[in-house]
Amino acid sequence: MINMEKTFHLANVLNNTPENLSPQETKSLIRDYHHADWMCERIIGTINDFEAELPDDMQAGGRLVSFGQTVQFSINDVSYWNPDMIVFYGTLPTGEPVRLVQHSSQLSLLLVALKRSNPKEPRRKIGFHSEDQSEQTDD
Repeated sequence: MINMEKTFHLANVLNNTPENLSPQETKSLIRDYHHADWMCERIIGTINDFEAELPDDMQAGGRLVSFGQTVQFSINDVSYWNPDMIVFYGTLPTGEPVRLVQHSSQLSLLLVALKRSNPKEPRRKIGFHSEDQSEQTDD
């Protein structure tokens, strides 16, 4: 559903020159591309592009190598805490839930193809939520 308030606001901003904008409108035009939200968008896009090339019975997983150990997990979702933290939500091969909280400057993630635990259900796209979920998180 189109948010008419945001659409009107964007049209209003685009039709004004910077000197005619309020401080709030000017701030909404400025984005810090060093913040975690921008990195999160790029990670989600990369994961979704990777999954688009996989057969239906596979999904994106991550493999991390640290301290001599390798950890592999299914990636269920990605979020962020600005200015610099990325959070991966996933599941280990044993079914245990995991969360990886990583500083954006130290992030390296190897995407791997993993068998889906329930290939009969539609694959959930990373970074996309139902309208009900979006409304709950916008409060």
